[in-house]
Amino acid sequence: MNSLPCLSLSLNVPGFPKSNHTVSVFFQSCLNDLKHYFIAHRIEIHENNTIEICDAAGDFFLVPLSINDFSLNKIKQICEDFEESHPLGRFIDVDLNDHQGNSVSSGKSKLCFYCREKPAIECRREKAHDFDQLRSFMFLVMDEYCRKQREERIAKKLSELAQQAILAEISLTPKPGLVDQVSSGSHADMDFQTFVDSTNAISLWFGELVREGFAFHEKDLTQALPRLREIGLRMESDMFEATGNVNTQKGIIFLMGLSLFACGKLLGQGDHFQVEEFRSIIKATCKDLVKNEMVNAVGSGKSHGEKIFLKYGFTGARGEAESGFATVFNFGLPQLIQSKELNDEALTQCFLAIAANNNDTNILFRSNPEVLYAFRKLCKIALEDFNLANYVALIDFCKYENISPGGSADLLAVTIFVWLVIQAGDQDHFTF
Repeated sequence: MNSLPCLSLSLNVPGFPKSNHTVSVFFQSCLNDLKHYFIAHRIEIHENNTIEICDAAGDFFLVPLSINDFSLNKIKQICEDFEESHPLGRFIDVDLNDHQGNSVSSGKSKLCFYCREKPAIECRREKAHDFDQLRSFMFLVMDEYCRKQREERIAKKLSELAQQAILAEISLTPKPGLVDQVSSGSHADMDFQTFVDSTNAISLWFGELVREGFAFHEKDLTQALPRLREIGLRMESDMFEATGNVNTQKGIIFLMGLSLFACGKLLGQGDHFQVEEFRSIIKATCKDLVKNEMVNAVGSGKSHGEKIFLKYGFTGARGEAESGFATVFNFGLPQLIQSKELNDEALTQCFLAIAANNNDTNILFRSNPEVLYAFRKLCKIALEDFNLANYVALIDFCKYENISPGGSADLLAVTIFVWLVIQAGDQDHFTF
């Protein structure tokens, strides 16, 4: 390292010991940010020749730099810019040493991170603040910062998985009666691109739904529904704007919205994704949903699902949510878990397992229970004896009856999402 200038990172932790779990998590976050910051400034960091120490004396990182056409003073300015731009930059020391190991200093003094009135060196010399008071303040602020950073990482990851799941369902080709990459199925007003545009529009809200889960602390989870409905209505508005007033994804807005909220609530409480706890949150959030929104529904502007409930008694997406996604976990997920990847065969078989057991209100809206039961029977046959002829027979049936199992497609997307979340960890973990 003596032949090159060196960059170091440490933290201004008063007292001893200078490291604990909170400090180390914060340090690693700063280190990751610092590396990206220098790479963005076209400064080469020699990652294969670093020194990184974490012990009671404090967390410390040292790495040689290739500064290319930069002067050492310019590099030092970049170090100071990083500290000043970081939300907790006063906790951070980014130092630069020349190729002989001499410190490169700008001569500037830093304000005390606690009082923000005097230079830090004066407060230390005068012992202006109690060490325990300083440490408690620092650890509290660091912990809150790390918590928010963690939540943001989780929100981004879950949003990515939700979008991946929806696009996987849309892209599955061919599908019976549904929009896919080559056919509009039983829909004259939409195609594959319509769904892509719609997904792009609603996915911008996914992180907000996760953050609602993080922020919700009421004991009665049904109290979250008004806020989730509000976000859902905004998503619907964006969907209609993107599709020219075509309803492509109202169902998935509802089901995926609940899923993302439940994940946020669950992962806000701990580091592990647990299927049964996830289902419990969904059930508690949607407690008495069918009774409140369908049995006791008022007003003339009833949805398709409400009309089907009044006519046939099938509860649709609301009933599925109130059950904690029973069809997903009893039929869809067990089928998908048998596969190690999301290929077309695995997704098709998962769809068939769902559709064979789902009273799809989208089919009922276009037809009647007899057609629904015939469709379910064909799905069961196609699943049990999985071959092209049986699957084509199902596609032809949907075409002849002009039906679309959109409810089952939505449940497929939710199943894929849950599968992806599980796969993101060790089958039962989703850690950060």
